[in-house]
Amino acid sequence: MGGEMLGLGAIFFLILLISSAVVGVLIWLGVVQARKNRERRAALAARMTAKGYAYAPQDPTRADLFRSTPFGSGDSRRATDLVWGALNGRPFETFAYTYETHTTDSKGHRQTTTHRYQITWIPLPAALPTMRFTADNAVMRLFAKMGAKDLQVESHEFNQRWKVWCEDDRTGHAVLTPTLVESLLAPGWYGRGLVIEGRLLMTYVSGHTDLSDLESVVGALYQIFDDIPAFLRGA
Repeated sequence: MGGEMLGLGAIFFLILLISSAVVGVLIWLGVVQARKNRERRAALAARMTAKGYAYAPQDPTRADLFRSTPFGSGDSRRATDLVWGALNGRPFETFAYTYETHTTDSKGHRQTTTHRYQITWIPLPAALPTMRFTADNAVMRLFAKMGAKDLQVESHEFNQRWKVWCEDDRTGHAVLTPTLVESLLAPGWYGRGLVIEGRLLMTYVSGHTDLSDLESVVGALYQIFDDIPAFLRGA
């Protein structure tokens, strides 16, 4: 009997030891990751400040800045690593956006997926009807179920590459000038989405970037801005 108790005690002690080791490793990994995040943010802030831009580690209000994809889905929405300023006198802002979705399998196991996007936007002088440009056919199928139409242009290449929805078809067609269509066929737009919503013009891309392409992205947004007829955009 005493031997059995001794054996159970040893097993209990071993389990306790392993559990403590696992907890210790998790804490250590958390500390390491937190340090890496601080170093990354410090480096990003220094690099952006050197360019004359401003930086903030987070802003909860930006997590609900838009209603269009990729916003409005999931939970635990966060906007971090905000950078803003002006490029050639024209204002912009960019930030990393994340949200979480959850699934449960047949055994009741819950899995959480974190979705990451880089958001970059510029202001518009006047509000426009919401207009979305996406290559995601699943999104367009959802819009189609709601009665939305895919706006077409004369360019077959554009129609194959972009699915365009606008809450006002007449405005949508007016926005789709030949120069805007040509601009959106540039290689830099591959993998990106574009949204006009109110007085904001926004592009998003999956994943968080190091902002090495920030100026080119902002420049591409302002090219679209310039391509929108002046009587629509208000300037």
